Formats: sequence, structure tokens, C-alpha cells
Amino acid sequence: MGKKYEVLAKTLLKCELFEGFDKFQLETMLECFGARLYSYNKGDFIVMAGDKYNGLGVIVEGSAIITKENAAGNRVMLGVMSAGEIFGEVIAFSGKEVWPANVQAQSACQAIFIENNAIINQCSEACSFHAQLIKNLLKTVSNRAIMLNRRVEYLSMKSINSKIACLLLEHMERARSNTFRLPMNRNEMADFLNISRPSMSREMGVMRDSGIIEFQKEAVRILKVDKLKEMVNE
Repeated sequence: MGKKYEVLAKTLLKCELFEGFDKFQLETMLECFGARLYSYNKGDFIVMAGDKYNGLGVIVEGSAIITKENAAGNRVMLGVMSAGEIFGEVIAFSGKEVWPANVQAQSACQAIFIENNAIINQCSEACSFHAQLIKNLLKTVSNRAIMLNRRVEYLSMKSINSKIACLLLEHMERARSNTFRLPMNRNEMADFLNISRPSMSREMGVMRDSGIIEFQKEAVRILKVDKLKEMVNE
């Protein structure tokens, strides 16, 4: 078995798409798919909206952002991905032939692509892992639907304070700590919440001066959780 698949498998074992696989099974599947590793510099487009869809993508190393331009030509950020996360799963079997959004390298990163047919068709070796892969994919699509509903909640909030507070509380819950690092910079955070960067910075400054939060670049510490929860309902 190729050394390149051994290295890839070690990195991808934590990927939600390959949950329940052991190292040997994952190496076998990657070889079966003929998976190729692609490298990108910071700022490179991994895929662009309108490009021909080329299969399910997996971030192997680094991070990337998903963006789309609205009717006015303004960039809207849909999400941030780190190593092990997948993209293109929502449209994988939708019949769409083009990517609906941009995926751009947030840092130097690597990614692989898996063709749809490789996922749903049994290969000549009759690998027993395809069924588990499809089960994992369905679970991932369901989780994405839940996340999209969460995003709608952000966009439906009227005040800037409530959007910022909700985002910070969500990341605190994910980190299971009052101290954490946001996976996005200020510009990306403003795009994600669909608010202007100056307005967001001003409101975060007010939160800091009121002793509710502390922050330094992407590092955040929540000092008064109850105050943030009150803001969510404003």
C-alpha cells in the first residue's frame, strides 16, 4: 500500500466522514478511490462558485473559508473549515454540476477530492467500507442542515450585540471553556454575521469596556456569561 495513503490516513482518521474506520480500512479506501492530494497557498481558491463540481472535498491540513457574493456583489462568509472537515457534501447528490460557493484557503492548506461515483459504487475489490462511508455522509449532511438553521438564527437577530453575543457563547460551548480562540479574524467575523466591521469592532469594544469580555486578536475570554446571554435576547 502506498506511503502517501498511509500519511493521509493518519491525518484523516479524525474526519467525520471516516468515523468508525481504522487506519488500515482508511488506507484501503483512499487507495481504492485513487485520492489525490492538492496543495494551496493562503488566499488561493480551492474551488470557485460556478466551477464544475469535481467531487466531495476534505481539508487535510490548514483552514479554509466558504464565501459567496450576494446580488449586490458583497462577500458573505458562510463558514470556516479546519483540517478534517468536508465541503461539497450538501450538493454531492443534488444533480447540480457546479459549485454554488467559493472555498478559499485561509492559510496554507491541503485538500483531497472524492468523486461521487467512488462513494456510491462498489469497487472491483468489493470493499466493505462503502456502506459505513455513506452512513457517515448522511450524518454529516444532517449536521450541516442543523448548522444552516443556526446560521439563519444569526441573520434573523436584529441587534449587532445579539449576533456577537450568540457567536461568542456558541464558541465558548464548543471549547468548553470561557477562554478560546475564534477560527476567524475580524473581517471574516463581520462577513459571517453580515454586519459592518466598524460597527462590530465598536460593539465589541463596548463589551470589553463594560467588563463582559476580554480579547486580543482572535483570543477571547468571557468574563460575564450571564450578560452575554441577556444580549442574545435583546
